[in-house]
Amino acid sequence: MNKSDESAAQCAIRKDLAVVQGKDGRLIKGVLHWHAAVGDVVSLPKLPDVLHIQHEAEGNTSTINLADAIAVFFVKTLDKNAEYEEVKFFSDGMASDLWAQVFLADGEVLEGRTENRIALLVEPGFWLRPADSIANNLMVYVPKSSVVEFHVMGLAISQK
Repeated sequence: MNKSDESAAQCAIRKDLAVVQGKDGRLIKGVLHWHAAVGDVVSLPKLPDVLHIQHEAEGNTSTINLADAIAVFFVKTLDKNAEYEEVKFFSDGMASDLWAQVFLADGEVLEGRTENRIALLVEPGFWLRPADSIANNLMVYVPKSSVVEFHVMGLAISQK
């Protein structure tokens, strides 16, 4: 068995109802056909760079680059319920901080609070305020290149 046969054997063809919201405002609804790795129960599989959505009614297929999508929604049905009001758990207050546990490449484990904002996702590192107020560390800047695992343990809600 060659390498491409092995990788094909480790992937399953999935067919999921999906709605893709494009950056150009388009909504593409239908069945997403994609290959997902088999056996990885720890993390969700990576979506392909190009999505193929088969429209249920017409039977034709639309193609969209993942980079051109705002989001890919995996749905129960393609029909929108206009009367449904989405549940929001934190509508009364903004979660200003995340309580996080961070595993570093050298084996050290840090725990503390970090700001809950977009910079956490797009910047090359983040600030962590250690949980232990008696320890010597006041603040820690953590380069993302040294992070092996990052777990959100909880939220801190700011009081108005």
